[in-house]
Parts: sequence; C-alpha cells; structure tokens
Amino acid sequence: MTTQTESVTGLFEHTFDNLRKAAESNVEMQQELFRKWNANWPGFPQPQSDWLERVHKFQKAWAKTTKELLSRHREVLDEQYGLAVESLEEAFRVAQASDPQECSKRCESLCRKSLDVLRESGELQVKELQDALNKWTELAAKSTG
Repeated sequence: MTTQTESVTGLFEHTFDNLRKAAESNVEMQQELFRKWNANWPGFPQPQSDWLERVHKFQKAWAKTTKELLSRHREVLDEQYGLAVESLEEAFRVAQASDPQECSKRCESLCRKSLDVLRESGELQVKELQDALNKWTELAAKSTG
C-alpha cells in the first residue's frame, strides 16, 4: 500500500509542478510583453493641441482595452482554477481505487486529463496573448494615423 500512496503522491507533485510551471511561464510572458511595450512608449513633447487630443484619445482607448484584457484574463484564470479543482477531485478518486487495475485506469485517466488541461491552458494563453497584441497594435496604429 505504501507504493500506491507514494505513486499517488508523486502524481500530485508532478501535476502541481506542471501547473506551477505553466503559471510561471504565463506571468513571465506577460511581464516581458509589458516591458517591451513600455520601452516603446512615446515621450511627451511640448504641448500641441492636436497632439494632446490624440494622446488623450489614445489614453482612453488604452484604458478601455486594458480593462477588457484584464477582465478576460480573470475569466481565464477562473476557468483554469476550476479545472485544477476538478483534477484534484479526480486525483482523490484515484486514491479510493479498490484494486490495482482500477487504480491504474484511474491514474491513466487522470494523467491524460491533466495533460489535456495543460495543453488547453497553454493554447488559451497563447490565444489571449495574440488577441492582446492585436488590440495593442490596432490601438497604436489608430493613434499614429
């Protein structure tokens, strides 16, 4: 029974380690994106009415876009935490297996589901990043035109 408990513990550790790595990667990617975008932020020249009007318009559009992106990011995180809770519940069901074959089947199912969740999470993060970059590019193009 000790080896079964150790294998379930190892499975939990591996699953949580992968989730932690995915979350860290997401945060690093967002930080790098903001660093690069802020490096290109235009300086403020002497006041000119047309230019100031465009800057104010850009700031309002930027604030709106950022709010929308952060709201979407919150939704994505809520979804990911929900999937993590489901995986945890399924992992507890693995520990309740009555025989080795059932335990093996449940472990395999849990591993497949965990990998699917990680894949979907990664794909969703890339899609969200692409959407954010598209919105920022569109916003920058409108402000210069």
